[in-house]
Amino acid sequence: MNSAAIASSDTPFDPPPLLQRAIEGWISDSGWTGQCVVEVVNETASTSADLMARARRIQFAQPVLRATDFQYEGRGRQGRPWFALPRHALLFSMGMPLAELPASLPAITLACGVALAECLQPRGIDVQLKWPNDLRVGGRKLGGILSELAADDKARFTLVIGIGINLHLEPSTRHMIGQPAVGLDELLPPAVVAAEREAWIGRLAAATLQTLDVFTRQGFAAFRPRFSALMEGRGREVDVMDNGAVIASGRLTDVDGHGRLLIEVGGGPPRMISVGDVVFRDSTP
Repeated sequence: MNSAAIASSDTPFDPPPLLQRAIEGWISDSGWTGQCVVEVVNETASTSADLMARARRIQFAQPVLRATDFQYEGRGRQGRPWFALPRHALLFSMGMPLAELPASLPAITLACGVALAECLQPRGIDVQLKWPNDLRVGGRKLGGILSELAADDKARFTLVIGIGINLHLEPSTRHMIGQPAVGLDELLPPAVVAAEREAWIGRLAAATLQTLDVFTRQGFAAFRPRFSALMEGRGREVDVMDNGAVIASGRLTDVDGHGRLLIEVGGGPPRMISVGDVVFRDSTP
């Protein structure tokens, strides 16, 4: 689909404020039958930071979704800033209490990526997952996931999953992002995107809640084949960067049962990578 034919920076994008009850309704309509407290604020520093601070004081009694129209200190992996103008992105975090720590918990980010990608697919959005936490369309970033773990003073754990999805990108925002990016209104009619923010949050939240339910019982094994099928760049030559340095180079092959990246280096066994950012050596999406 030619995104330029759907939206441009000249297209007005002015969604109404988020409505809490609409999000609650969409979570229920999307198949989640358990509890979930929904909070909506006009703006905050970071929905994830809000939930992390509360979870450190006391473990959540039930899942909590906190959504906002604007974050002024939004962040991604390794503290990188997240840029979005007010109401120009889906910005929400979910705090979920854990009775115990599941095996391979870091792979929950990958599992959530699968759930979000599969939620977007029925609308014709062909999402690929760039390890470990990016949702991309045609080599451009649509969104990202940040998973964090908080413990209170009784060592009770709450998992906080932050989700950001670009809806509309002004030229100034694209410049600040510093990498190829895409907004949902370049893939779907802008008026529809602007009107459906609560629906998207509700659907994506329900998919995330269902994912955690499966993950706590079955681990990453239930998601690994689906992640592999959606994974961007399999077979391509990559560098893996961490803190500005290349820590591995080779051919990207897959992920293992713990969600670690597998890189083929020479003729030996694949090297397992737990932390880092994938950089494709070629420029082909």
